[in-house]
Amino acid sequence: MAARGSTAHRRLLLSPWRSTARGRRAVPWQRTIALWLLLLAPAGLSAQEPLVGPTLPLIVHHADRFVGRQSDSGEVQELLGNVRLQQGNVVISCGAATQYRATGVVLLRHNVRIEQGELRIAAPRISYDPAAGIAVADNGVEIRTGAQSIRARWGAYDIPRRQLLFRRAVRYQDDTLSLWTDTLRYERLTATTYAWGGVYLESSIEQLAAEADTLVYHPAAGLLQLSGSVLLRRWARGKEPRADTLMLSAQSVTLRRRSARTLWASDSVLLLYDTLWAARAESLLWDDSLGRFTLSGAPLVWYGNAELRADSIQGVLSSEQLQQLFCTGQARLRLHTDLLGRSHQLRSDTLLLRQLNDTLAELIASGNARSLYCHRTADAAPDGLFRHSADRIELLFTGDSLRQARWLGAVYGEYVPELLVGERFSAWTLPGMAWVEERPQPMPWRLRPRWLP
Repeated sequence: MAARGSTAHRRLLLSPWRSTARGRRAVPWQRTIALWLLLLAPAGLSAQEPLVGPTLPLIVHHADRFVGRQSDSGEVQELLGNVRLQQGNVVISCGAATQYRATGVVLLRHNVRIEQGELRIAAPRISYDPAAGIAVADNGVEIRTGAQSIRARWGAYDIPRRQLLFRRAVRYQDDTLSLWTDTLRYERLTATTYAWGGVYLESSIEQLAAEADTLVYHPAAGLLQLSGSVLLRRWARGKEPRADTLMLSAQSVTLRRRSARTLWASDSVLLLYDTLWAARAESLLWDDSLGRFTLSGAPLVWYGNAELRADSIQGVLSSEQLQQLFCTGQARLRLHTDLLGRSHQLRSDTLLLRQLNDTLAELIASGNARSLYCHRTADAAPDGLFRHSADRIELLFTGDSLRQARWLGAVYGEYVPELLVGERFSAWTLPGMAWVEERPQPMPWRLRPRWLP
């Protein structure tokens, strides 16, 4: 086998490229480039070559001209015009390539393209370290791999680790998701995206927009995880984007984006649904495929003039409209009246609220049921209270007005005249009804204005 410095070894290295320069002798130029390549290559090649790394030389396939010169930092070598390089399975093309011998770093300029498999990197300028296998673009970069495209003002590719890092004005897009962020890392081995420093996204599958401090996106698993001051807005199918149907605020939100689409939110959850109803809880599970949601952790729901509390509240929707709420565990309901400080009240082990055309149709309280009704005179003046207890209480409504009431099993009732109630309504209320909570209001975007008007 030829020695490393032999003519045979040089021919082996130089065989992939050819000269297009005129009026020059090919042999001196070939020897100069051979020396450049030999300096880039280590002592030997392993039996199983890695994709890129210090064991592989950087091969010059083509260049129109080669220039060597001295600078303050040492010897500089340049390839000019239609430059094509290769290291392992990494293919590079550009208008000019400059190598600084002191560091071994190659500066690639003018319409730089780097390809590795389905990955395509484009930038006006890239600094490439062939020994470490790291490419850095500091003047704008765009990559494409499969369905993903990423643009940023700064980007770096760690080839051995298959990691892409982007900073400043980062824009990610695939066939279902668009996002804007300050910093993003893309793991090619797992096709996972990590973003931090503030994130705003829009999804065509869920018809939603969201912002958060950080994001983890696993397309293969169909998971999208948002953390830190999450704000999510969703619009109904058939409505224009930004015609918000649902607003959600939480510290953590996970979306499952496959056929059984679900949303899991936790930690200080606030929910505002089409201004008709709102909720507050510690956690929310929303199953889009079934049209159901579950609120847990001291949930509180506002619906019109009503407030509901329980250990757990489950809701059912149809065609984006609330059909029913099922409250379990110390279920309580307050229905505010126009009588100052007074409310109708209902308490039981479980409570079922049914809707019809966005109006209250039925209330069913089961298990240790108790009710309080604020009576009034014909001229709408306060006229005492009716309090009842039973195993089950059923209330039927027409146009949000009470049409029928039924008390079933172990019924007990009393009337408290207005003379005794007076200014002491709180003394007659049902147990567990003294809470003060503000209804969630529309939430403005915090991060979106960074990238979009």
